Amino acid sequence: MVNLDGISIARSTIFGREAYKILWYLTARLEFDDFTILHVGEISSDLGLKSQAVSRALRTLIDSGLVERGPRSGLHSSFRFRQAGAVVPGPHHPPAPSELRPPN
Repeated sequence: MVNLDGISIARSTIFGREAYKILWYLTARLEFDDFTILHVGEISSDLGLKSQAVSRALRTLIDSGLVERGPRSGLHSSFRFRQAGAVVPGPHHPPAPSELRPPN
């Protein structure tokens, strides 16, 4: 796992085309401090994607640590970008120096 930055996100193989598209969409809609209520149907309509693809991409972004899901408001979910220190898991990335342990 490595700290999130633009280069590690771009190199990551865990994101598909829809996830990158949703990530760019979210950069215009989300904040780091406060949760923003978003509707999957609205994102789907705005980007011309099926709602299942949007849900799957959001799950990928949440599982990767980039986005976190907040409280629900009725049928809508809220999201925000994860605070600093989030990590992108992946087999193609070396561990961060802080994750390396000296041998026992």
